[in-house]
Amino acid sequence: SAWAEPPWLPPTAGTKRPKVSRTALQTTRTKRRQHRTQTERRAETRRKLLDATVQYLIELGYHRTTTSLICKRAGVSRGALLHHFPTKESLVIDAIWHLFAQRVRELDLDFEKVTTPEQRLEALLDHMWVAFFSTPLFWAALELWVAARTDETLRQNLEPAERKLAKTVWSGWTALAGKGVARNRETARRFQDALALSWHMMRGMAVQKILKEDDAERRRLYRVWKSFVLQSVKPR
Repeated sequence: SAWAEPPWLPPTAGTKRPKVSRTALQTTRTKRRQHRTQTERRAETRRKLLDATVQYLIELGYHRTTTSLICKRAGVSRGALLHHFPTKESLVIDAIWHLFAQRVRELDLDFEKVTTPEQRLEALLDHMWVAFFSTPLFWAALELWVAARTDETLRQNLEPAERKLAKTVWSGWTALAGKGVARNRETARRFQDALALSWHMMRGMAVQKILKEDDAERRRLYRVWKSFVLQSVKPR
């Protein structure tokens, strides 16, 4: 037959299974291992660049953060950086997404521990609070927002990324906490309003932390606000 059977199939009756040399099999396995290793190396290089970028955004701010410093801290050549991120703008924006993805994974784990709709909403608010006050995500993003006010190139790159991030956040939050809480159109509207107001309130409170480190009063006000939110979405 002109169509030889693949060597991994059992031979047809009356035919001999074609032989595959051990050398050929070893070569194939080696190539697969090399391919996986190269993929892993690329992912590791990317992670190092993003981690270094986040660290410098927080330590030095956007304008003082340079690609040369990032390469040095990450232990990566400039050519490797340009292969992954052709511009500084693409690098810093991907760094924010990198942090955001970490928070999403943590949020998924947190939600495995709660069951009722009210507990899910409370867990979501607590997660929001942690994101603003106990992780580098807000501070890295804040550096980009402030820099974008006077940097037109950064602003043009940041605006679509922010819209995409906001859409991802809202759809994810609604999927996680909204089911069961938003029982009808009225409670659904109150739920969305409560999340939006919580987001803006916490962001403003986080900015205040720049000049006032003590969180005691902010934590007290957050507890008051959370009770308002949980009460607002209860059936009337």
